[in-house]
Amino acid sequence: MTGVLAQLEPISGAEGYPARHDVRDAWLVRGGERIPVVVKRIGRDFRQPDGNTRAERADRIARHLLACGIDTPEPLGLEVTPEESVFVVRKLEGAVQIRSFFLRRDDPGRQPPPVKATFEEVLTALGRLAKRLHDAGVFFRDFTDGNILVTEGEAGPRLWLVDLDRARIRKGPLRTFNRLRDLARPGLKRAEDRRFLLSAYYAPGPVPPVVPFVHAALKRRIVAWDRLKKVLRPWRR
Repeated sequence: MTGVLAQLEPISGAEGYPARHDVRDAWLVRGGERIPVVVKRIGRDFRQPDGNTRAERADRIARHLLACGIDTPEPLGLEVTPEESVFVVRKLEGAVQIRSFFLRRDDPGRQPPPVKATFEEVLTALGRLAKRLHDAGVFFRDFTDGNILVTEGEAGPRLWLVDLDRARIRKGPLRTFNRLRDLARPGLKRAEDRRFLLSAYYAPGPVPPVVPFVHAALKRRIVAWDRLKKVLRPWRR
């Protein structure tokens, strides 16, 4: 799909989302209809040849997820120029990042998220989502709190995946190590919460005995790397 840039109408005063790239709300004017959308603009470099820009990868992953019955915002447009690649998706109304539930878990005095769901319901839904994702052969690689959105569903919280351009599609279900690399990403600080997530992921069967130890080691590595990145950030810019 091309020409989407010409169909975008900026929203006056709209602020960008906190992200590595330019991500902001806009209107998509198409067929006389104004559709609320989120636009992600990613600058190009030599690592993004035609056909494999980050926006094109995000579009492919989004369509694969939807074909597998996994929720992600509907892709509505894609355009690639020599300077950037642009990916446009339908805006989810009433969605919050899953980190809202994690933060309130650690600080019960915080304002509760506007989505009506318990922490346990959200964590159970997260485990089930990850299992479907991995069984569909998708290694998400950025399965973090900011890339998982929550809305209210008819049968409980509904989870959506966003920021898809780092994901990869494998042939067949993922191997255990890559499954655990994804599962170690969510920002769960308590060991009991991480065990709960693993139980939800492997339900109705038991968690394999070695899994908690590998998962814990991967989590420690991620935490250490995140701390190092904060130290290195002034030199990495």
